[in-house]
Amino acid sequence: MSKTGKGDRIVQIILLLMIAAGISVIVFLNISSSKPSGMSGGRPGAGAGGAETAAVAVEAEAAGRSDVYQFIRVNGDVTVDTSVDIYSDTSGKVVRSNINLGDSVRRDTALIVVDPSLPGQVFSTSTVRSTISGTVIDLPYRVGDRITTSSPIATIGDLNDLIIMTYVPERFVATLREGLAAEVYLDAFPGETFAAEIMEINPVMDVNTRTLSVKLNLINRDSRIRPGMFASMKLITNESPDTIAIPARAVLSYYGDQIVYVINDQGLAERRLIRTGLSTDETVEILEGIEVGEMIITQGQGRLTDGTMVRAIDPEEIL
Repeated sequence: MSKTGKGDRIVQIILLLMIAAGISVIVFLNISSSKPSGMSGGRPGAGAGGAETAAVAVEAEAAGRSDVYQFIRVNGDVTVDTSVDIYSDTSGKVVRSNINLGDSVRRDTALIVVDPSLPGQVFSTSTVRSTISGTVIDLPYRVGDRITTSSPIATIGDLNDLIIMTYVPERFVATLREGLAAEVYLDAFPGETFAAEIMEINPVMDVNTRTLSVKLNLINRDSRIRPGMFASMKLITNESPDTIAIPARAVLSYYGDQIVYVINDQGLAERRLIRTGLSTDETVEILEGIEVGEMIITQGQGRLTDGTMVRAIDPEEIL
């Protein structure tokens, strides 16, 4: 073989070696880039120095048992169920009053004295008496005022028979029934709840307001409650006692199904299909899919997929 032939042979061998080396480098780089971040031949989830893969911060809460109920929010006024307007038999001027607002009176008690005299004519005075026993809850006239036979001079009511009157919009009428429980809140006593129930439902709808008047009875008499107080109420229309319940914000819609994310024993987010029952703005009843004690993710679900590593922290830490 000539020197030229030997030289060409050596060049070919060198080129083949360079090509083989290049292929090896490319294969090595592809293998390295295919490994998950933080993994270099060690245990999953660990990288240099054993640091764990960054987990998604979420807020979580254990599923528990509680009462879930649906309700209607309405407002009303405390009033007396039994009250009578007292009228005078004659028109004239009020010349004497024997009562004050809030006084207790008995039947046949003298309330006011009316003088029916006219200019140039003198008549005997007339005494107006109460027709029932109770408390004076309205006294619209004072001494010196002129009254007529068509205007009540006083209203007597039984303060031991307090009720709450409210008006329910037409769209909720189908859920009403006598005996329905209610939670009552009075501005005068913040933080306190009073129990009541529906005792009477007006059978006729008000055509002007499209509301139905409803009368509620206070379960326990409280001497602090007075007629005229403003009341806000929750009329409880449906209730599931002692059921599995979770925060409503934990429930998501996923291709038409209702799901939640649960933190499993490996610290991963597990997508769970659920079946729900009663629901409110705050709480949802769980019929299937969740067990008591499971950690339900209530905030941060928008960044999760099934199998995402998560870390439950305080709500203030979630960005």
